[in-house]
Amino acid sequence: MKLRYIETEDCGAILEVASDWWGSNYSSDMFSIWFINHFRETCLLAEENGKMIGFIMGFLSQTKPDEAYIRIVMVDPAWRGKGVGRALYEKFFKNTEVLGRNTIRCVTAPRKKDSITFHARLGFSIEPQEQEIDGIPTCLNYDGRGGNRVVFKKLLHN
Repeated sequence: MKLRYIETEDCGAILEVASDWWGSNYSSDMFSIWFINHFRETCLLAEENGKMIGFIMGFLSQTKPDEAYIRIVMVDPAWRGKGVGRALYEKFFKNTEVLGRNTIRCVTAPRKKDSITFHARLGFSIEPQEQEIDGIPTCLNYDGRGGNRVVFKKLLHN
């Protein structure tokens, strides 16, 4: 498996697979030239024999200078459970640490139990919240559009 920065030319290919990999309709402004141009060091793509098998997209916080945020990760369903996600996260951690960040944040939906388990295995902790869904601390209306999210935090060693 090869990891590399996402290039602007990759945006079309990402858009083509995003909904299938996500399991439902998915579109985002992140899959665009402007996002890649501005956040290249935190947007990575995994390939096997020249074929895209996963990607991670994030950014360095401007408001919190010691933090980076992982916005989205997708792995080809045929490649799940084979270390692709872990490799993308670990490379993201290394890149952001080099860029002076020691805290990584990300979220997932409370119904995504596999995602919660995956993040815990990578050393993320769940941020406390006033509410719980199915016993999991959950931030209600996290995105301002009614989306409930489990909020994760990971401290890197600087």
